[in-house]
Amino acid sequence: MFDVYYIGQNKKIQENFPFAKCINSSDEADPKTKMYWLVEPNIEITDTDVFDFRPESYDMEYTHIWKWDNLNYGGISLIPKNKSEGIKEINKIVCKKTFDKLYTKTPAKYFDKNPHASHVWCIDKEYKLPDDINWAPSNFEPKFIHSFHLRGQLEHKYPAQEGGVKLYPKDWKSADIKYHGFLDVTMEYPVMLVKDIDDYSQRNTFDHEYVWLIDAQHKINSNTLDWVPSPFEQDMIHVFRMPYQLTEKYPMAMGGIRLVPKNWKQAETKIHPACPVEDESFDVFYIEDDEFNDVTYQDCAERSKTDWFWVVDREYDFNGKLLYVPASHEQDYIHVFKIPGHLEERYPIDILDPWDIRCGGVRLLNKNFDMTKHKYQLNVCPVRYDIFYTNNLNDYDLFARKSRTKMFWLIDDEHELDNIFRYVPHRYDQKTIQIFKIGNQLQHKYPKSVTNVSDNRAGGVKLVPVKFDETNIKFNANSPTGSKQYPILYVEDVSDYNIATQDCWIIDKEYQFEEEVDWTPPDFQKDMIHTFHLGEQLRHKYPEEIGGIRWVPKNWKNAEIVIHQIAPFKDVEFEKFTTEDEGRLKSKNNWYWVVDPDVTVLEDFNFDFIPDVWDEGKTHIWQKLNPKTKRQYDYSGVMLCPKVPQTKGRPKYIREPACMQNEYPVYYLQASDYENGLQSVYERLSAQSNSNMYWVVDAFTQINEDFNFDYYPTQWDQKYVHVFLNEDNAYTSVRLVPKHTFLEQEYTDKDIENNTFEHLKQINTIASLRPKWPVIHLQSLEKKEFINAIKDIETPFVWTIDPDVKVEQDVLDSGYLPTITKTKNVHAWQKFNTVTKKVHAYGGLRLWPTSSDYTDIKSDDLKLNRIKNINYVREKGSTTKPYDIIFLSYKEPNAHKRFAKLQEHLQTFNAHCNLIWIRDIEGIFNAHKVASSRVDTKMFWVVDADAEIEQDFKFDYIPDVYDQEVVHVWASKNPITKDEYGYGGVKLFPTEMVRNATSWGLDFTTGLSSRFKSMPQISCITRFNTDPFSTWRSAFRECVKLTLIDDEESKQRLNTWINTRGDEVFTAEAVNGALEGNTFAKANKNNLAELDKINDFKWLEKKWKTSN
Repeated sequence: MFDVYYIGQNKKIQENFPFAKCINSSDEADPKTKMYWLVEPNIEITDTDVFDFRPESYDMEYTHIWKWDNLNYGGISLIPKNKSEGIKEINKIVCKKTFDKLYTKTPAKYFDKNPHASHVWCIDKEYKLPDDINWAPSNFEPKFIHSFHLRGQLEHKYPAQEGGVKLYPKDWKSADIKYHGFLDVTMEYPVMLVKDIDDYSQRNTFDHEYVWLIDAQHKINSNTLDWVPSPFEQDMIHVFRMPYQLTEKYPMAMGGIRLVPKNWKQAETKIHPACPVEDESFDVFYIEDDEFNDVTYQDCAERSKTDWFWVVDREYDFNGKLLYVPASHEQDYIHVFKIPGHLEERYPIDILDPWDIRCGGVRLLNKNFDMTKHKYQLNVCPVRYDIFYTNNLNDYDLFARKSRTKMFWLIDDEHELDNIFRYVPHRYDQKTIQIFKIGNQLQHKYPKSVTNVSDNRAGGVKLVPVKFDETNIKFNANSPTGSKQYPILYVEDVSDYNIATQDCWIIDKEYQFEEEVDWTPPDFQKDMIHTFHLGEQLRHKYPEEIGGIRWVPKNWKNAEIVIHQIAPFKDVEFEKFTTEDEGRLKSKNNWYWVVDPDVTVLEDFNFDFIPDVWDEGKTHIWQKLNPKTKRQYDYSGVMLCPKVPQTKGRPKYIREPACMQNEYPVYYLQASDYENGLQSVYERLSAQSNSNMYWVVDAFTQINEDFNFDYYPTQWDQKYVHVFLNEDNAYTSVRLVPKHTFLEQEYTDKDIENNTFEHLKQINTIASLRPKWPVIHLQSLEKKEFINAIKDIETPFVWTIDPDVKVEQDVLDSGYLPTITKTKNVHAWQKFNTVTKKVHAYGGLRLWPTSSDYTDIKSDDLKLNRIKNINYVREKGSTTKPYDIIFLSYKEPNAHKRFAKLQEHLQTFNAHCNLIWIRDIEGIFNAHKVASSRVDTKMFWVVDADAEIEQDFKFDYIPDVYDQEVVHVWASKNPITKDEYGYGGVKLFPTEMVRNATSWGLDFTTGLSSRFKSMPQISCITRFNTDPFSTWRSAFRECVKLTLIDDEESKQRLNTWINTRGDEVFTAEAVNGALEGNTFAKANKNNLAELDKINDFKWLEKKWKTSN
């Protein structure tokens, strides 16, 4: 450590650093170290760690000096032993200046005895102040005598500028006096935060002259605990009441702040009218009027150094302090305030809803604020000015020195006020002294007629700027505060006045009324008892003139009684809340109203209702009207609830309507609502709805004209989703939804479609009808026709009917609405078979959403029902028209009989087929071409004239869409060979394929298309053996074909033809025809022209004749 030197006496240096050396001047320093410390006179080291400081080697040639307060350097220096090259200032406070204290008027010979001292305090010995006075003039201040007052002390002795605490410089005899206000020192009495404020023995923990006892629930600014009793009140208990804190706990004048002397048992009690202790103060942030939002609040919360903070519209121009401490039950709220008379165009006086940004431009928030909880503080003005009661309203100087605020209230000490002021001056009045009168008080002293400010009778209340100008003064006719609010005591026996320890109200506890009473007895009647009735309340209990409401003076014994006819109270206007829980938490009365925000109170409903005494504790519930029918349907909406919840018995139901349910909004869903899922849609509707329930109508729904949304469930059913019938007796399309349903739980679109709700109620009222859609009858299944037909349709859906079906008209007439998850799907109905009466496919009748884009659809998609997002409806929509049947003959002698028999066969199973006879057309190819031109169906049957149809063959086959371009051939029985295969069987041809055919092979059936399907069912017996020629011709043609096919199955069948030896008629002709056909085929297998002749019946006839 470097050597340490100090100038003059310094006991603390001596005690802490015994090796330090005392010198008379810096010239006497003779250090043995490279640098040395020098402590100036009147300096106390506050940070002894400073002596551990060692500068870098390159800084040892500089003098280092530290601070003794925030603004001044000096007091201690670290100096080089050799010549200093300059000064380095270190911005750190390590010491302070202290001066001796003398309890004399002047220093006298103090400086002669203490030549190193620069100043000394001279203090009136009657002052009470702490040992340490932390004040000193700055380094560059001229040598003044500094004169101070001490707040609240010896004001009678030092009423003018000059105070009784002075700091004298060494050359004091030639110095001028500089007058200051209050010295910033306080007599710090011990403070105890206690639960029981009336237990004064707690102060015995300390041996101090006074101890503060403060209710532990109070939130105070501890820096304002600087009040000291006057010398004339030394041995009293001093009581203070904070006007905005713990008022329910301390309704009487005895507040929760007490200054208790050591000898408290014999001490008198003095109740002070004003409290010198301030509320806890919080940080303040000024913002623009459009910044009252959670983002701004969060920013302020992060910057605030206090747990609570103020957010204020920067347009306000008040100059008082913002002070308010929320009650314990209001800690969760954002508190909203108005400033009376300020910015009322922006924050109107009639806007009281705290959710409305216009409610108030001053807000108090906790750092952990909850944006869902706001409370407007009615009749609370958070802007405060100091309050002083005095018997000299013109002594501005005294109170200007004492005031901590820029203005202060001066009040005649004979006034009785509640210290809750609601007047805040505008900027243009903040330098003006304003004088007020208080109605009904001290009128003998301040008559109403006197308003001249030069007359001391102009008023007993003044608002004075600290920097006042006595010539700038005016009279203000407004009342800055209400009358004295006397404590109210609720009792069973109003005749027992012993509890009246101060002026107060004694009131029968069964009365219900507004507690805020702006009434004070006239000055000449303040020693009398005043009695009142309140309307018709408790007339049964107080039938005489004297009612159960009494104003009783402190000195009530032998007091006269004054009987009043009209009470100064209003019948209670019970507070209104939106829920029971909110009312139970916030209500200040024994009763409170609960008005559901989802109802409209009837104009003639009387909120002045007072429950009968025998209904004490019962919840009262009124009737509610249906907004559509105007009839009563429930007991709810308006209730009068007791503060203490009812636990036994039933509520009291009042058989009178009080309100009407607000109409539930009706929301009609649109097609676009289904794109991203309905949960988000329902959440949005729940958020925007102001009602506790709302209607939802699915998109495209047609409402039943008899349904007018007049269903309103009772309170017991309001948790249920109500779903109504459509005309199909399905519960769908129209729902009444509780607001909370989709906010508390997520549902899929399928859940909604299937009504899979936790709470569901199905209502057997038909609310919706199946909507009717336009119908397009397609002439073909070509894309071009379809696109042209659908493009101009303006309805959400359109029907199409395929050309080959007969539609079920009932389906079209009844209408159809897709379910909510299928509104983008094409719907296809079942197609029935005419004969079997069974489903054979889907299609034929389709329902198309017109909002979809069909530009990519193909004709084959329409024909094959190959459509994206198709939904199959399991209901009959159409019947496929039966295929036309061609009876094909060529000069067969029995053709008429076969045709008649075929007609008879079709009638047996009621087949409504179109039977067409094509006869005697030259050439098989030509015959089929003619047949295709005569039919109207997309496929057609062909029955040869020699076919005898089997009884169980019903022409009921309908191929699926993929086989409708295939030639189908059914098996038949050969009466000669007994074989069963396609020869002579019934055939089913695609109509367009036959019409478009330009060539064919030897066998028209197999040569027409590469797509051929052999059907195993036996369709007929081929009775080709009706005569010798017909038999030979059939065998010849078939065996030519079998010879040319050349596969094992064909060889086997050919062999059977050639070698058959049955008993059937014309068997020999069949064998001959088979042999000749085999020979002909082999001879001409490479000559297609020759082979083609087998389909020329005239050539065959010639060959037959030649052969026979």
